[in-house]
Amino acid sequence: MATSPFSLATSILLISAICSLIAGTSAVHRWHRGRYGFQSGLPPNGQPNHNGHNSVISSRSKNGEGDGSNGVGAGVDVYGRGRGARHVIPFTTVGPTLPPVFEPNMTTNVSVLAAKTAVLSCVVHNLAENSVSWIRHRDLHIITVGHVTYTNDDRFESGHVDGSGDWKLRLKYAQPHDTGLYDCQVSTKPLVSFTVQLNVIQPEAKVQRAPEMHVGTGSSINLTCIVSYSPETPDFLHWYHKDQMVRADGKRVRVVTQLGHRTISQLLIRNAQFSDNGLYTCSPANSKEDSILVHVLREGEYPAAMQGGSPVTCLSPASLAPLIVTAMVIHALL
Repeated sequence: MATSPFSLATSILLISAICSLIAGTSAVHRWHRGRYGFQSGLPPNGQPNHNGHNSVISSRSKNGEGDGSNGVGAGVDVYGRGRGARHVIPFTTVGPTLPPVFEPNMTTNVSVLAAKTAVLSCVVHNLAENSVSWIRHRDLHIITVGHVTYTNDDRFESGHVDGSGDWKLRLKYAQPHDTGLYDCQVSTKPLVSFTVQLNVIQPEAKVQRAPEMHVGTGSSINLTCIVSYSPETPDFLHWYHKDQMVRADGKRVRVVTQLGHRTISQLLIRNAQFSDNGLYTCSPANSKEDSILVHVLREGEYPAAMQGGSPVTCLSPASLAPLIVTAMVIHALL
């Protein structure tokens, strides 16, 4: 059937109108870029506003609730539905740090035996970027700064453990001349310090009746040694005769020792012989020893002879009797 030109033109106009309608709807169904990315969808009323945004969004954005100029707080999506407020981490300035402080219950007086290792402790809180130094008080000599040792005396070393607040100073083989004050100093402005008194003690043994004693042959040798004070109980106390250690046999030779902060030892030798003559030394562990010279006198010897050089022979009682009687007669006649 032949188609009239009027009918053909009408069909073209109708198709064009339908395409325009479809194109307009597709333009509304678009991606909407929000503050936090892209959102898509068709507005609930199906009508875009003049700037391409949903009219609900535009009206609420004017109140600062959407993705408006403030960009903070609650907003709405492209369909006009509200969304919860986002979590905002406020910008804060860093406040002042706490100043370094020393542990209040630290020991201020340390005593150690000579030849032992001394450990001085210094606990610092809130150290931050400051450093800790140990300084010998008497000459202001810097011993350590942090982990570094600044002395030629290799007996000193830093005892700090990473992660702890305790800055220790170790002194190996401590000697009495190391006794004194030591300052733990923190490099704040002004400087703050904590002082520790170190006492290196050299206990001393004292033998009673020293430096020498005299006994007769057949009598007993009784020696007593006392260590009046020691920070630590000594591990042992030995007696020496000349260069040999005295061995107790439980009969003729006995040794009784009580170890402690105050140590007492007694050496008893019965029925002394001339071979027991000589130097006896009391030698406790980690203590200064002491000695006594024992003279065992032969029968008829006088103690002064040991100091003079030549032996002096004493008269027996029988030979003295006539002299005593003669003296008594002369006294009666006078």
